[in-house]
Amino acid sequence: MNTETKFYRRLDGLIMLILIGFFIYSLVFIYSSQQTGQYGAQNFSLKQGINFLIGFFLLIYVAKLDIDQIEKLAWPAYIVFFLSLIVLKILPNSTFTPMILGAKRWYSIPVLGSIQPSEYFKIALVILVAKLISQHNQIYLTRNLQTDLFLIGKILLVAIPNSLLVYQQPDTGMVILYFIAIGSMLYLSGLNRKIIVISVAILLVVAGFLVFLYFYEQEIIYNKFIPLLKPHQQERIIGWLDPEGNSNQAYQSQKSLLAVGSGELTGKGLMKGNVYIPEKHTDFIFSTIAEESGFLGASVVIILFFLLVYRIVSIGQKSETLFGFYICIGVALSLTMQIFQNIGMVVGLMPVKGISLPFLTYGGSSLFSNMIFMGIILSIRKTIGIYMFASNK
Repeated sequence: MNTETKFYRRLDGLIMLILIGFFIYSLVFIYSSQQTGQYGAQNFSLKQGINFLIGFFLLIYVAKLDIDQIEKLAWPAYIVFFLSLIVLKILPNSTFTPMILGAKRWYSIPVLGSIQPSEYFKIALVILVAKLISQHNQIYLTRNLQTDLFLIGKILLVAIPNSLLVYQQPDTGMVILYFIAIGSMLYLSGLNRKIIVISVAILLVVAGFLVFLYFYEQEIIYNKFIPLLKPHQQERIIGWLDPEGNSNQAYQSQKSLLAVGSGELTGKGLMKGNVYIPEKHTDFIFSTIAEESGFLGASVVIILFFLLVYRIVSIGQKSETLFGFYICIGVALSLTMQIFQNIGMVVGLMPVKGISLPFLTYGGSSLFSNMIFMGIILSIRKTIGIYMFASNK
């Protein structure tokens, strides 16, 4: 058996089947979303099919790398994408760095299309943080409060500057994903219990305070806190808190709820969705799925996501390196947050944010970055030393 054959036999069967399922779902429902008449002659489904082919190529290419090679790329990748964020910030608005819907997040390159560096920086940040944690734990075999604070300081040093750049684009959702990934890796790195207790206590106090204000002192939220946000953020929060009194700000959410609810148990059928939602094929693709395939079809998507996250965590637990373990945890929790936020905003549980639904939303950068992540997971899978569908899997 040659090396190439061995490689393909060791690809994780469950992950590959799930990705193929997402490929089918994405193309079918992006094509169906285009039938509402707002897209003209553009064929986003065809473009997404091409994106998936490129994505699978990237996945295979990355999966062939050894985990040591990926670890060596941590600092170079971090520096390259950090610089790309800086350049994007300082360059004036142009056809190369366009301002789209009030946000400056993309490079527009002929032939290649739009490239969102913050998506790729997420990969570099997860790899680098995993490397820093694993190296730190190898150096400081005896952990104490001082060494843990030193570790947190190092990670914040590499995370905060670029997060500020991404926040100013503005892209709050991406910053949240960064810190969910970092926080999950730090939590499982063996931090001192005092740090964990204090961190959780602070989060609970802040959350409790906001809940108290919402129920008893709403004028403080509307008059003191919301004005501190950017205009588009204010509209989204106001529309989420009071959709009935702010129908313009809550337009997408209300239409999305209508689409999801009208799908009922089995849906209206493919190409029969009739609820208009702006840019339905992008961040609100789940509303199309729920409208046309109903609760049952939407449940299949959620189950596939659950199986994918479960499989990633399982691979992390079996990884022979701490570096691989931390990457798997960071990817799993980041994906979970992204899925929860996107589906949550579609059904009105969360405010609207520009966060895509992994593997299903139309677009290149988000899909490519997630496929690269899956390639890294498959590379880690190779270190386990067992074959696909083996009895001890």
